[in-house]
Amino acid sequence: MRVFLGLILMVPLVFVWSGEGRAQFGFEIHGLYGFDFNGESDTLGDPRIKSGPGAGASFFAAFIPAVRVEAGVDYIRTKVQDLDDSDIRIAPLTAALRAGYNLGDLYLYLGGGVGYALGKLYPKWSVEAAFAERGMYDLGVSNDPIYFALAGAELAFSRRIGVRVEYRYNRLRTNLTYQDYRGFENKEKLNLDHQQIRAGLVVYF
Repeated sequence: MRVFLGLILMVPLVFVWSGEGRAQFGFEIHGLYGFDFNGESDTLGDPRIKSGPGAGASFFAAFIPAVRVEAGVDYIRTKVQDLDDSDIRIAPLTAALRAGYNLGDLYLYLGGGVGYALGKLYPKWSVEAAFAERGMYDLGVSNDPIYFALAGAELAFSRRIGVRVEYRYNRLRTNLTYQDYRGFENKEKLNLDHQQIRAGLVVYF
């Protein structure tokens, strides 16, 4: 979390420190597709989690031409096949650092980041009934840190508009939460590591 907060705080600082006293900054909006979810769980064994779509947005700033910091939010919706296609929805709040090389209007980069993923499980009624027979109630997933590595390319069509295509590998270790028949809170590990393909529109100020 300290790294996450540090990257967030760097965003306004870039407006104070840049080569000519000015920083390039802007925002981007994107669609994404999450796939290859791990799904390993102590309780569920190895549940199959479907690939799913999502979207997000971020603000970025460059304090030197080929290095950028970014703060963003995403939303991903997927389904657990082995829980009767119950929804899992994930909303990561993230901070990222990108470093790369400018080839004219093309910016190629690598990077990584950290964040905090807000998770919500929406179990079907049939799933709740089946788990209730095992003494497990109020199924959910916990909110946990997320870490990611990224690689991508950004193409500027003008000084104001560009497009970005990006790949991310996300490490997200969360918990399946529930109450037992005594009303005590319990949690068991749930691995939601996954990959993403992202594409979006970039606007420069």
